[in-house]
Amino acid sequence: MPTADQRLDQLEPVISEMLARLDETAAKVERVSAQVRQLTLTVTNSITAQSDNIEFSLNKTVQLEQGQNELRQEMNQRFEQMDQGFEQVNQRFEQVNQRFDQLFDYLKEKLK
Repeated sequence: MPTADQRLDQLEPVISEMLARLDETAAKVERVSAQVRQLTLTVTNSITAQSDNIEFSLNKTVQLEQGQNELRQEMNQRFEQMDQGFEQVNQRFEQVNQRFDQLFDYLKEKLK
């Protein structure tokens, strides 16, 4: 049966190799963790930029809608003004027609 020193001599290289593998694994885990942190930062920055772009686009869309509504209101007001102007012109033409009718009636009476 091997002595304690002999058993220790047998276990020492195995433990040393296991510790070396453990160190390699720890280094790989650290590299992967660093890559994950970098990827997380990159994704977060990209999402933030996209969020800012979406917010900007939504704000511009709201501004455009407000501008369109204001233009519609202004156009409706101007159309109403134009309609009123045409109505006034029509009334004037009616008055002129009535005057011509009166004039023709007067001339008919005089020519009899």
